[in-house]
Amino acid sequence: DEIATFLRNPNVYAFIHIPVQSGSNRVLEAMQSQYKVEDFCTIADALLKAVPGLTIATDIIVGFATETEEDHQETMTLLKKYNLAIVNISKFFPRPGTPAARLKHIPSTVVKPRSVELSTWFKSLNPYQELLNQYELVWVGSEKSDSFMVAHTKAYIKVLIPDEIELQGKRIVVKIHEIHRFHVVGEVI
Repeated sequence: DEIATFLRNPNVYAFIHIPVQSGSNRVLEAMQSQYKVEDFCTIADALLKAVPGLTIATDIIVGFATETEEDHQETMTLLKKYNLAIVNISKFFPRPGTPAARLKHIPSTVVKPRSVELSTWFKSLNPYQELLNQYELVWVGSEKSDSFMVAHTKAYIKVLIPDEIELQGKRIVVKIHEIHRFHVVGEVI
């Protein structure tokens, strides 16, 4: 409840990073995680209900040493349940000296197709379609992208706006006129 209250504050982005790592409890246990998939779901569901427009980001590790095809499909099912706009996907790499480093590794011929499947699905999402022609209050930072300034919505969605230095550090209203996979483009109102 306290986190939801904080995320609803008008001066705070409605954005949270919850790194689930895998959609399989068996893999999470092998990773020696202190949580289960159900814990992630409970937190995600509660926050999505309590914080309108919340963006949840997560991390997924593909090809952990004990991951089976069934475990991989459980991860795919979890991700498809939430259709998160931000998922950091990485292939398992054992850190020297860790318990996982001593486990037998899955061949790259198995890991690569799993990673490709997950990445292809993720890139096919269109999470910002509902923003087209909408007006959004954005915060303008100092970051630039080509000839644009970068701003962010309350839900931390990246919005490219015309490069006008006097807008830096301000809150402004924009009308979204282009939708792309990882950002939107807006005109200053």
